[in-house]
Amino acid sequence: MNRNGYWQYSQVQIKTANKGKLIVMLYQGAIRFMKKALIQLEQKDMEGKGKSLIRAQDVVLELLYALDQDMLAKGNELALNLQRLYLYCYRRLIRANVDMDPEAIKEVVALMTSLLEAWEKVLGSQGEGETETPEPAPARVAITG
Repeated sequence: MNRNGYWQYSQVQIKTANKGKLIVMLYQGAIRFMKKALIQLEQKDMEGKGKSLIRAQDVVLELLYALDQDMLAKGNELALNLQRLYLYCYRRLIRANVDMDPEAIKEVVALMTSLLEAWEKVLGSQGEGETETPEPAPARVAITG
């Protein structure tokens, strides 16, 4: 499939996916960009590493913006924990980019992978008749910094 065909295919996927599937796609994209950045860092491709980490940061921001603002305003614990986790991941990716720290990237990959697995379980256990996607339980992580 050529590059243009792939882009068109991915646009159709995005436009036809429900909210839960979109979240899964965002996690998958962030993880893919971070893994690519790790390879680029190893290969001393600093420009490529920077671009990949910025794309991963953009995806994390999209996840942050996708949070239910009403739930955040009402102090919903799950929404607030996800907000804190996304902000933490975002800051870690910025530091990883500036400090060229592969461990920080690996930490965020692990966090995003845990969240991705939780979403996949939620989506996999949903019945066909349900229309709303519940929020998965957040990963248990100590957030510092």
